[in-house]
Amino acid sequence: MLFRKTLFALALAGIVIPPAFANSDSGWAGNERGVGIQAGSNISPKSRADVQKELEAFRKNPFTADGTKIVNTEIGIISPRHSYGFQGGKYAHTDNIAHTTPKPSVVMTDSDRKLYPELYSR
Repeated sequence: MLFRKTLFALALAGIVIPPAFANSDSGWAGNERGVGIQAGSNISPKSRADVQKELEAFRKNPFTADGTKIVNTEIGIISPRHSYGFQGGKYAHTDNIAHTTPKPSVVMTDSDRKLYPELYSR
């Protein structure tokens, strides 16, 4: 009888203790404390009507700030492509993508070559 009561008490404690510590800040549950999140911080200054207007405007023109088009297919997005054409007698870019990004360097250092020994061990 004593064994059954002890076993029941341990089982009950095993069920009750984990939920009791689930929301504590002691770091016991994987040390996840909800970084920077406070109660009530998800309140938006926009009304539901404002959000609905933004959604309708996005559905009419589904482009992000960088020119990517969001489509409702299995592709998901269509990235902007470079386009070229003749302008003023010269071959030039005719798209709206920024062309001021630096070109990638093709020069590899010895430390870079050590990362790919199967390519540079010959």
